[in-house]
Amino acid sequence: MELETKDIIAAANPFITGVVNTILAPKLKIILDKLNKKGSNLRLPTEKHFEEYLTRTYVKLSVVNTLVFSNSQKLLDDIYVPLTIKSTNHQKYSHKINGYPKAISDTFNNILITDTAGMGKSTIMKKIFLDIINKQSGIPLFIELRRLTKKHKLIHEIQEQLNSINKKFDQDLLFSLLAEGDFIIILDGYDEIGFEHLEFVTYDIQEFISKASSNRYFITSRPEKAITSFGNFQEFTIEPLKKNEAFSILKKYDNKGVLSTLLIKKLKETGLENINEFLTNPLLVSLLYSSFDHKQTIPFKKYLFYRQVFEANFENHDLTKGDSYIHNKFSNLEIDDFHRVLRHIGYNCLKLQKIEFLKDEILKLIRESKLFCLGLEFNESDFLSDLLKTVPLFIQDGNYIKWAHKSIQEYFAAQFIYQDSDGNRENILKKLYFSNNIDKLQNVIDLYYDMDFKNFNNVIILNLLNEYNDYQKSTFKNYKTGITEQDIILRKELTFLSLNFMFKDIGDSNRFSSDRFSDIVMGMIDEIKRRKNLDSIESVGITITSETPRDYIILNIEFPKKTIFRILHSKKNPLVSLIDSESRNKEIKLDLDLMNEHELHEITDSPSDKVNSSENFKMLNRVFEICTQPPYKINHNEALKQLKSINKNIKLEANSDFFLDGL
Repeated sequence: MELETKDIIAAANPFITGVVNTILAPKLKIILDKLNKKGSNLRLPTEKHFEEYLTRTYVKLSVVNTLVFSNSQKLLDDIYVPLTIKSTNHQKYSHKINGYPKAISDTFNNILITDTAGMGKSTIMKKIFLDIINKQSGIPLFIELRRLTKKHKLIHEIQEQLNSINKKFDQDLLFSLLAEGDFIIILDGYDEIGFEHLEFVTYDIQEFISKASSNRYFITSRPEKAITSFGNFQEFTIEPLKKNEAFSILKKYDNKGVLSTLLIKKLKETGLENINEFLTNPLLVSLLYSSFDHKQTIPFKKYLFYRQVFEANFENHDLTKGDSYIHNKFSNLEIDDFHRVLRHIGYNCLKLQKIEFLKDEILKLIRESKLFCLGLEFNESDFLSDLLKTVPLFIQDGNYIKWAHKSIQEYFAAQFIYQDSDGNRENILKKLYFSNNIDKLQNVIDLYYDMDFKNFNNVIILNLLNEYNDYQKSTFKNYKTGITEQDIILRKELTFLSLNFMFKDIGDSNRFSSDRFSDIVMGMIDEIKRRKNLDSIESVGITITSETPRDYIILNIEFPKKTIFRILHSKKNPLVSLIDSESRNKEIKLDLDLMNEHELHEITDSPSDKVNSSENFKMLNRVFEICTQPPYKINHNEALKQLKSINKNIKLEANSDFFLDGL
């Protein structure tokens, strides 16, 4: 890889020199002139700082470690397939990312890319960074947000990235330089910030962006409630892969070789329709390739992908070198014992909300896992050597050691809950369900669904159904004629686990791009948080009715637990369904005049509320169908049916005679 690194540097140097000389140097001169006039002795960052940083980061991001090849290094350009991002606003603007999306960046300045595990958020950011340099479009900075804490702020991390031996500079001058503009700052992995640091780090990022607003910003994250605080960012999601795109990725992994040809042929066979969901996700496509390479079989459940990837890394690392003998591991552990230790480490990382550690920190985790796994004897340093070399599920990144991918850690955490939590399993599942940070735990819950559906059903789904049953029994009573029972049931389905408000506003066709309207909405959200004593808000759906010259703005506030809806729908569980989108193309008019402009009104189940009159009830249901985010609703009849079935099964299992009779 040393020769390739030299080649990368040689190819990148002219572009990096161009960025530094034409974009950075004039800004440094402006600040230096100001300092000379003041006679300051403070040290200013130099061109050399940036040349070293850009070269180092260009090489790092050009080369990717992938689980497909047991973390062997590949050039990003050799395996990259352009991914499409799509805006979440009403215009649904989309763009295929094959480099820096300058048109989008010019339009919105601040861009937020959210999507679930493995959709390629970080890969897109790496491609953008490299292209910014290649086209000399600005001065890119790539920051991994998991490294920020209460004590380690964004400016500290930037300073640390730019600093090198004997070239220390002043932090305030760095900030002055950043405030000059023309920097394109990529903040990757917002969802990887630890629980205890999230509020502080969020405020720090917001303050930084406010003070250095002349720059362009990209933030990536899995969907989670705290991300809504970046209201001045235009949100994009990543479009699911089309089947031909998935096949293109597979072909790139072995350069259109025999294995990808065989796998694609297998995937085209009938009877494999259930696997199509996995072909929409770049990470799962790579895991599919890796698992097929190992066993020539296609697993039908997501967690089995991860198990086969683990087995492939454990058993095949030396086989890739043409050696028929599998060398002993440094730790001398067998595969199941190694898996057992990793389960405990994975669960500990889940509790810590960390996937990256200093060497002493990861050794401490291994030591704690060794104590938990009674009967296993091994040396902690040897186990770490295995994780980095013979079972390469971890990567060395400078002074840090991190999981090869966060979803691998989440797989082992879910496996720990399933296999090792014993009498604590039910309490752990309840804690996941009732957690205010359930959005951060979504992938663990998703993986657990397939591992242990019985306990998932008896704990998580049962709690959800009990909540819905209590809700549907206590709401929308004593309604008068003119409103059908079907419409009332639909309202219950649509409003479960949500709060809904409305206010009147001046009609404006360019409302979504208006700073005025954004400020009004954020003010309304702050008022809702105050009224309802909410620390934060998961997501906000906004719908505008077709009234002129005044429109009614409906704000739909979803509770964190609706994360479960997204999981259930992906599993094709009939308990939830995707909301019919046909209403989005129909005009919405409400027959009311109940408030002054910008007066916040909560929509409740009260029959006396004019929005619930017979003239408005059905139309308001259509409003909720449009603005509900995520766009899923519980199915009333199926919920009551499943609740009855689960309780019946639990009662049956509680009867000891069921297990003992006949033995």
